[in-house]
Amino acid sequence: MKRIIFILPLACCLFACKPKAGHETEDKPDLTAVKAIDDTAKVTPPDKLIEPGKGIGQLLLNGNADSAATLLGKPDFSDAAMGSVLMTWYVRHDTAGYKTSIFANHNFGAKDERVAHIRKILVTAPGYKTADGLGTGMGLYEYQKHFDLKAITSYKAKGKKVKVYEAKGKGIAFEVDSASGKGVAIVVHKPGDSLATYINMQ
Repeated sequence: MKRIIFILPLACCLFACKPKAGHETEDKPDLTAVKAIDDTAKVTPPDKLIEPGKGIGQLLLNGNADSAATLLGKPDFSDAAMGSVLMTWYVRHDTAGYKTSIFANHNFGAKDERVAHIRKILVTAPGYKTADGLGTGMGLYEYQKHFDLKAITSYKAKGKKVKVYEAKGKGIAFEVDSASGKGVAIVVHKPGDSLATYINMQ
């Protein structure tokens, strides 16, 4: 009888000390799902990815300019002169909306001189982003967190002054509205390609 009296209080003590089912998650919430959602939100689709010195989406630097027309259709604007061509596509063909532009030229004397190679790509739509999540519409300070930028030129568009900031040696530039301090366009080109760097695509 004495053994039963000793075992019963011990069992009650063990039961009382055991954590109740479901309470672990209340004290220490599982953030795995939250982190997964956050990471997924940062992923940019391949057709919207800006890659400095390489290309934007399916448009690749040094690629054939004709491939751009195959992907995007007939350009809304095209200007060719002296072996170079500038082509622009507007979203829904609205010249007041977002656009994608390419600058390309022929390498005369080369075996493929008939091909106009893409040397510069510009986008203004905020859906295009770098792997770090940088897109248009962000403040200059956001771009400066990721790149060492230098103002290289400026231009006026629709009555506004826009400054062009280049990340030297990286193959990317950010065009920023001087009044708001926010990016209006992002451009990629081959690092060290001075001709592409200074070509105004507006």
